[in-house]
Amino acid sequence: MKASILIISLYVFISCGNKEARWADDGFHDLKRDKFAEFGSENYKVDPNGEFRLEEDTQEQLVERKLIRNGNIEFLTDDVKKTKTEIERITKEQQGYISAENENNYGNRFQVNQTLRIPADKFDAVMKQLEGLAEKVDNKNINTEDVTEEFIDVEARLKTKKELEARYLDLLKQAKTVADIVSIESQIANVRAEIESMEGRLKYLSNQVSFSTLNVSYYQESDMSYGFGSKFLNSLKSGWYNLVDFIFWLLRVWPFVLGITVLVIWWVRRRKSREN
Repeated sequence: MKASILIISLYVFISCGNKEARWADDGFHDLKRDKFAEFGSENYKVDPNGEFRLEEDTQEQLVERKLIRNGNIEFLTDDVKKTKTEIERITKEQQGYISAENENNYGNRFQVNQTLRIPADKFDAVMKQLEGLAEKVDNKNINTEDVTEEFIDVEARLKTKKELEARYLDLLKQAKTVADIVSIESQIANVRAEIESMEGRLKYLSNQVSFSTLNVSYYQESDMSYGFGSKFLNSLKSGWYNLVDFIFWLLRVWPFVLGITVLVIWWVRRRKSREN
């Protein structure tokens, strides 16, 4: 019985492994062949290798493209606080959210950086609204990544792994010896780990497709010039902070300082004793 269980397990593993490889290489093309009758031969063309290829517009009907759209925009504004409030309103209005934010003050320049997560179908509208808030757009870029093929590939491999898991579970019910049970359970654990990894990848891709990431950076410049008084106060503050940092540094290394001091005193006294 033990031998038969192991032989069956090996057969399951090899057959499913071969099936997974075929899906990984040909899943997308198999899908297109299945739809040949539905779209008709007039929607296909033959490539130089003699393979049937769907026309681009027909491919869009056949498979919903999985596109990840991201963008960046940096601009000058005359009122950072007002712009920030307006961006928060726009983001909420478009059913998005702010995933990260930080503020920086560079002397006469106050800057805010925000990462917006926007529903993909609202991306263009939000970008246009942001441009409307700018006094001057310094730079803007949009990039699109097509993950359709990866999505189909992971889905196909996930289906195969779930079938393999189901077969192992059936084998587990038939196992009679402890050794067989342990061996099959180990295989099930490995397959389950791969399934969860693939499911996590699909979830991540779906999230990236559904919500676009928009990095927004806007700043306000001040014409104020710093006089002697301001520079003097800033120097005092800087000196005080440096002094505090030095004190904390001494507190961290005081055992070493004390040890070195004791050694120096001992060496000096010993030298004087020899001279006397």
